[in-house]
Amino acid sequence: MQTMSFSTFFSEQARKPSGIFGRVLMSAVFDIGNAKLNKFVGELIPAKENDLVFEIGFGTGKLINRLARQIEHGLIEGVDFSESMVAIAEKRNRIHIENGKVRLLLGDFNHLQLETEHYDTVCTVNTIYFWSAPNITARKIADILKPNGKFVVGFEDIEQLKQRKLDDDIFNLYSTSAVETLLLNAGFSNGIDIHNRKFGSSMFNCVVATK
Repeated sequence: MQTMSFSTFFSEQARKPSGIFGRVLMSAVFDIGNAKLNKFVGELIPAKENDLVFEIGFGTGKLINRLARQIEHGLIEGVDFSESMVAIAEKRNRIHIENGKVRLLLGDFNHLQLETEHYDTVCTVNTIYFWSAPNITARKIADILKPNGKFVVGFEDIEQLKQRKLDDDIFNLYSTSAVETLLLNAGFSNGIDIHNRKFGSSMFNCVVATK
């Protein structure tokens, strides 16, 4: 039997955390490693008190928790296909869930039945590398956004990621220009803004696309 390399194992866990490794170690990696990018994305989301926001791949639910504190009467929804992450995110957002401000789903975004032209903002952090059908996913995001709604996607700089030992069969790396082209083809015709921010030696990108 062929032994899975650690690079492949870690890449799989980054895509879909599971087991003790996912619940304990990957949740810590996400909380620490995504903190700056979550903050960056959060600052670019124009969440108002009555907005409807949807996050794809919410992980441990930190960004959702941040957004829920910004709105008064709106709703923050999200989906993640890792049972481990959903459990952690539900615990972190328990009060917001009980108050009706947060709704978390277990599943695959591409398979969800979501209302068209319903959300003010869709966001995602460090998930774009794992989209199995990026054109389909991008078009679905455009479909569920209201006219002039915004999609905010945060991801690490491609040159930075190339330096890591990641499994190329699991991680599909993107330049900012590739993301821009993907979203233009999906119907985001009212403007695409590219933001870059450096934290220490790390570079992060956020693309904000308007439907």
